[in-house]
Amino acid sequence: MEDLEKRYKDICLKLWGEEQGAEIHEWIITNRPVSFQRKLMEVMVPIWEMDKVDMRTKILCCVAAFTALGRGEVEFFFKMAHVHKISKEEVEEILLLTGLESGFPNAEMAIEILEKVYAS
Repeated sequence: MEDLEKRYKDICLKLWGEEQGAEIHEWIITNRPVSFQRKLMEVMVPIWEMDKVDMRTKILCCVAAFTALGRGEVEFFFKMAHVHKISKEEVEEILLLTGLESGFPNAEMAIEILEKVYAS
């Protein structure tokens, strides 16, 4: 279990950078039920540790998926994109493509969140 917990924290730091990653890791640990934590770690860690697809592609896939679903949690992936130096313009292009293929209302919601993340 300790190894999985360390790998989980390491993934958070890798995805969101040292400062934000530590804050997000702490937020998840303190705000989610313990039983959820174990399942989250068991699923999240091996998937984000895979290395056949580069990190920027993974992040942009998540941006598209969460946008298509109309989920505000897309903000977490915008923060990842920003940390991994994916330009706002690149993310906007993905949002436009996602909007075209899955509906513009969700893309408009995501663009509003994107503006806030990249402005800070």
